[in-house]
Amino acid sequence: MPVDSSWFSQIEHEWAQLRRGDPSLDVEKFFRHVVSANKTGFLSLESIAAIANGLLASPLSGAPYLGRRLIERVGPDRHPALRVALALSLLTETGGPVDYELGHSMLGDVIKDDTAIDPLRGMAAAALADSARLGRGLDPDLEMAKEMYATALELGHRPAAYNLGLYWEGRWDGSAPGDVIPDNGKALQAYKRGGSSAKCAARLDALRAR
Repeated sequence: MPVDSSWFSQIEHEWAQLRRGDPSLDVEKFFRHVVSANKTGFLSLESIAAIANGLLASPLSGAPYLGRRLIERVGPDRHPALRVALALSLLTETGGPVDYELGHSMLGDVIKDDTAIDPLRGMAAAALADSARLGRGLDPDLEMAKEMYATALELGHRPAAYNLGLYWEGRWDGSAPGDVIPDNGKALQAYKRGGSSAKCAARLDALRAR
């Protein structure tokens, strides 16, 4: 397929269909178009990562499987965003079998990767925190979870503020050694860093009303 404006328009149209969950989308054809675009350098690796995430999260039949295949075909080591997308897929058994060890290893590599933008490193830290808090492929470790959510927030991943705030409110099942829970002051500080998060705003209102 030649690289021209009609091809660009086709991929843009299919991407819009995917985002709105349009059942008329031929996801396999879209997958082939994106793979071809990657071979010619027509799409940035960041764009391919976004498309892969869209496929992985899509309810359309076969889309999650093709999302993982897309990352594997392009090569996750080519960009940190692709590594994070594949790691989350491996941890959640989305688009293929679970592999906790590999998924956690990839997230750890991204956190230490100075070439990755901070919000992406923050997303990786938050995913590791989720695993430590939930015991997802790891022994539950509330201290690690708390520290990883704090790291994620420092790196600009604002959704981590909600879980960190819940920790300080005493809404996790336990606490890290040495911490006195609840600590509503620290919970308020965490929620305030949640930006426009409606969940953080609701918890702020609840705490202030006490």
